[in-house]
Amino acid sequence: MNSNSTMIRRLKIAINNKVTDKLVYNTSEFYSEEQDRTITVYTIKKAIRGKARKKKYIELFHSTSQIQIVLFLRDYWYQLNNIPLPTNNETWNKIRESIKEN
Repeated sequence: MNSNSTMIRRLKIAINNKVTDKLVYNTSEFYSEEQDRTITVYTIKKAIRGKARKKKYIELFHSTSQIQIVLFLRDYWYQLNNIPLPTNNETWNKIRESIKEN
C-alpha cells in the first residue's frame, strides 16, 4: 500500500472518530480517449442519515490525484480541530479557493 493511500485511510478514520456524519472514500475509473488509458478518480463523500435510516451521500471533493485527497482531508481535520490552515502550497491554495466557491 502506498503512503498516500495509508495517509488517506488514517485521516478518514481520525475524522470519522470525531464526527457524526461519516466520510466515505471511493475510487472509480474511466477511459480517456485523449490519453488512451484508464484514469482513476478519487472521491470523498459525506454520508448523512436520511429518513428511515437511509443514507444520503454528498460529494465533498473529487480528484485524479491522491495527494490532493490527502490535502483535502488534512484541511478537513484542521478545521475540525480549529487549527489554522497552512498556506505554503500555492497550487493547493488555488484549489482550496475553488472548493469554497462550489
